[in-house]
Amino acid sequence: MGNCSWCGRQFPKTRATRKYCTARCKTNACLDRKPSRIRAADVAALYELLDSELPSADAYRERLRMILAPDSEPLPLIEGQPFVPRMD
Repeated sequence: MGNCSWCGRQFPKTRATRKYCTARCKTNACLDRKPSRIRAADVAALYELLDSELPSADAYRERLRMILAPDSEPLPLIEGQPFVPRMD
């Protein structure tokens, strides 16, 4: 038995079905594929970020988050600086 990589359902593994339980799951998995590489525009933005002068490491982290994960919520600002919580 194996678990489908798309829906998580258990199915009997065969040679034809190694990762997905049905052809529909396989098709959906191809449509929603997550990119494994960084876009060229993001790479250019990272090089620009490396060459720039930022006032703090927290500002650097926030700018890096905006480039690599624009859909995630921004870090909260305290006195104009991004606040990064610590685990201390």
